Amino acid sequence: MGQGSGSRAAFAALELLAERGYRGATTKEIARRVGVNEVTLFRRFGSKEALLRAALSRFIPAGFLERLPAEEAPLEEGLRQLLEAYLDLLKAHQALLPKLLAELLRHPGLRGAGPPKGILGVLERVVGFFRAQQRKGLLRSDEPPEEMALAFVGPLMARFLLGEALGVRLPLDKAAYLRGYLEGRYGAGRGGQSELR
Repeated sequence: MGQGSGSRAAFAALELLAERGYRGATTKEIARRVGVNEVTLFRRFGSKEALLRAALSRFIPAGFLERLPAEEAPLEEGLRQLLEAYLDLLKAHQALLPKLLAELLRHPGLRGAGPPKGILGVLERVVGFFRAQQRKGLLRSDEPPEEMALAFVGPLMARFLLGEALGVRLPLDKAAYLRGYLEGRYGAGRGGQSELR
């Protein structure tokens, strides 16, 4: 099973987990969707749980990391990049994510010992952007960068889950969202001036 087959197997496993739950996501069906023999999956991953863990560790869509702001990106431009990348991710996987999260809550063992490697990479990149902005004096330094990142992304996730689970669709004014987020968070090096309109 080559690298491409492993990625296809991982995505097929996540789709099935979301569609049918842990019990319904059989290795036989995963193998059928990928176009390989079930024995090949067991040889590569060892068990269904290991396959699902591997799938979660890879669950970062192609090109997503490249869309996240680099540490040296200007503050407001970087926040716009992060907002757009995150909204596009949620939109592209709107059917998969709520069901996948529900299965992970029901079967916490699927996560393994810590956060999935792919998600950890995204978190490190996002937190690194906020940390760099603090070092440059553009964001206040009395709030941990992890909290700054969570304060930015958390409401977007809540908005998404409300929309998907409860049908509560609230319009999003992106510029107002960015202005609201930055209110009171500018550092001394920024002078509190926003270019956002």
